[in-house]
Amino acid sequence: MKKAERINDMILFLADRNSFNLKELIERYQISKSTALRDIQSLEEIGLPIYSELGRYGKYQLLDTRIVAPGLFTEGEIYALYFALLTLKGYRSTPFTIESSTLELKYSQVLPEKLRQELQLMREIVSLEQVNHSNTSQYLKEIVQGILHEKVFNVRYDKKQESVMIKAQFVKLSSKLGQWYARIWNVETQQIRVIRCDKITLLEEEESQVSLSLEDLLEKDETFYQNEQLIPFSIKVDEKGKDIFSKENYPSMSIQVTEGGYLISGSYHAAEEEFITSFILRFGKSILQIEPDHFKDSLVKKASSLVQYLNHL
Repeated sequence: MKKAERINDMILFLADRNSFNLKELIERYQISKSTALRDIQSLEEIGLPIYSELGRYGKYQLLDTRIVAPGLFTEGEIYALYFALLTLKGYRSTPFTIESSTLELKYSQVLPEKLRQELQLMREIVSLEQVNHSNTSQYLKEIVQGILHEKVFNVRYDKKQESVMIKAQFVKLSSKLGQWYARIWNVETQQIRVIRCDKITLLEEEESQVSLSLEDLLEKDETFYQNEQLIPFSIKVDEKGKDIFSKENYPSMSIQVTEGGYLISGSYHAAEEEFITSFILRFGKSILQIEPDHFKDSLVKKASSLVQYLNHL
């Protein structure tokens, strides 16, 4: 057995133990005392917290923060990683679907029995809120790789019941309540925009197009909306409206206590008007006041359109 293989096996062998002695290693791996001592030194160098006691085949103690798996994770880190793995199950789509499945399989194969049982118990006693959308985003992994490798794509996505083709670079990927959104740089219009990932129906790399660096894209993303005309709005809501806001809101919005209710403030650009009015309509009769008047007119128009649609069903 090569030294690297032997060291890796030692990590697994020692994972369930509080202590060991030199003789155990000599007999298990059929090695000399000097080789065993060098192996212990290697374990210490890669982070295994060991301290020794005097004696010919001296006893070695493993500290409570001992490494419990290949990869040099402490027991606390294993718990944290597994908890993160459980949170991914709240998504119908992730950029790491296959990797998450294989990671869970590896957990079950390489961890000590006691720790496997505790992780299984954690899965049973920890309940995470499911915010999973029924919509599947099939290109999340390609989007992440495209951002990292600065690729330009031909993107086809559904917009207002029609398919649109654009040439774009992806800048950022974000999730809100289980729904995935991508911020893109539209190569043809030279604009930053946001699209829903589940609306993407085709994604093909465009090799002939010169791409921008990720550094340049992030700078454009940071400054683009500052150069656009943003439309401010505010709505005053009651206690129920505050609860609705706490369950779903967006970075461009804030809420504060005001006399007789709560004031939600925010801004949007013209291209986002349909999205923002649909969001505000969710507050229904919780709305006590709307400003400015033209934003109120947009909400009335949106609500009237919905009423007309329902009347013709």
